[in-house]
Amino acid sequence: MAQNYAAAHLKVLDERFYTESKTDIIVNKGIRLDFNGKNSVTIYNVDTVAENDYVRSGSNRFGALVELGTGTQTFTLSQDKSFTFTVDRGNLEDSQMAQEVGKAVKRQVREVSVPATDVYRLSVLTSYAITNTQGVVGGTAVAYNTIYSLILAQNAALSEAEVPEEGRVLFITPTNLNLLKRDPEFMRDCDTSYKDLKKGIVGMVDGLTIVSCPSSYYVTKFEFMIVHESLLVSPTKFNSVRVLDDVQGIDGSVAEGRRYYDAFIPSQKATAVRVYTKA
Repeated sequence: MAQNYAAAHLKVLDERFYTESKTDIIVNKGIRLDFNGKNSVTIYNVDTVAENDYVRSGSNRFGALVELGTGTQTFTLSQDKSFTFTVDRGNLEDSQMAQEVGKAVKRQVREVSVPATDVYRLSVLTSYAITNTQGVVGGTAVAYNTIYSLILAQNAALSEAEVPEEGRVLFITPTNLNLLKRDPEFMRDCDTSYKDLKKGIVGMVDGLTIVSCPSSYYVTKFEFMIVHESLLVSPTKFNSVRVLDDVQGIDGSVAEGRRYYDAFIPSQKATAVRVYTKA
């Protein structure tokens, strides 16, 4: 990497803009998967049986006996990510400590690791919805006078699937958010008291928390997605960073980081995502 040494430079860093995690709000905190000593786990789900008309005579008055069945789903971790860089002592001292390694590690995490996790989680959700045709795939591009009604239609589809109304989140691009703002009906219905701009939350409408993410976070031809906050399970087996100050052959510091994580969709909650993509 290029080095710029200090002459009469000020001790001021030109830091880049960054955003906090946009997807933490849709991670199910109630399901904990124990990957200790293994890279895959299996969870159970339990069947139900249909109701019968009770018969007031005979030996099977409640209906024919059926052994209750179970199903399983296996989750295997796939995201094993790392980073490393060096900070030479000479470069550090000749740049007024601009490369201070502790701050550099934090910068790496917030500007690279956090967005990468968001992008991966969103890709898992959209890929599942597209594969299972949950929503509209290859539809007409949205416009300011159609996008709100299209969102309401997908929200209604979630209700038809008995997804809880509370806890639904709408993910959208900044461009499409601007289209929404041009819709008088949306502006009338939108409640901005829920906004948290640091997390990308811009308000709530029709029970949906609205989260705007850069277009680069989404798959191509993405228009919007609605997901329930209890759907996604995103375990992290480990997330470690370390700074080594005594590495042979290097007069300075070596920073290393590694994350082992993934994002999964439990099959019994899988109807809780709807996506709209254009042709």
